[in-house]
Amino acid sequence: MRWDFDAKTVVVTGAGSGIGAATARAFLEAEAVVHRLDIDADALAESRRALPSDAQTRCRDVVVDIADTAAMRAVLSGVEGGIHHLVNCAASFVAAGPDATEQDWSRSLSVNVTASAMLTAAVATRMPPGATVVNISSISAHVAQPNRWTYNATKAAILALTRGQAMDLAPRGIRVNSVSPGWIWTAEVEKAAGGDRERWEPIWGKYHLLERLGEPSEVAEAVLFLSSAAASFITGTELFVDGGYRAMGPEGLGETAHFAGSDGR
Repeated sequence: MRWDFDAKTVVVTGAGSGIGAATARAFLEAEAVVHRLDIDADALAESRRALPSDAQTRCRDVVVDIADTAAMRAVLSGVEGGIHHLVNCAASFVAAGPDATEQDWSRSLSVNVTASAMLTAAVATRMPPGATVVNISSISAHVAQPNRWTYNATKAAILALTRGQAMDLAPRGIRVNSVSPGWIWTAEVEKAAGGDRERWEPIWGKYHLLERLGEPSEVAEAVLFLSSAAASFITGTELFVDGGYRAMGPEGLGETAHFAGSDGR
């Protein structure tokens, strides 16, 4: 499906790779003007080279640490006109549990929560009625995972933040929603797999009803839906793009489950 974002101005953070890069590309393919923000200059450059030439003309790349408030204000001052859509995708992947340092917590909170909150507040002043914000959370906001206090807590905070933003920005005609991906094949997951997708996808895929991991482009399509007129009566809502991860019970995929129906099935 092609969404109608012709000539709309979009800001995507964490746009150098993974879900952020796929989201920025999807908006560009829908004819939007996209400001791609990332702290990694090399990742921005590499993902830009993969874009069609016509999309590159509507792509504005900025290397910036979104946790640097002064730098972010300077970036926004360089965006002409109104801003129609914001996607807060940048994240700190510091995953630490009982051994988390104060620095671990500070970085996780500053990038995953404070920076996106400050950016949304600043961008909202430039948004016309009908504009949207999509925050990227995670299934990690809902489950316990070993040694991931920092990541899971901040992803859960994003959900509460989204609801508060949706309430306070509704009078301005701005909708705010969140997307919670399951396991997606991004650089972080590839690193954990040692680059061996063929080996690890069948193993990790069993955490999902669809028995596979998701693609960044599949999350991007959900973001574009929430940003589109097709979702005009949706705000303050979390959309799971998790292949059924959250729906799965303790029986897993049913390989060892036994049901005592009267017909023996």
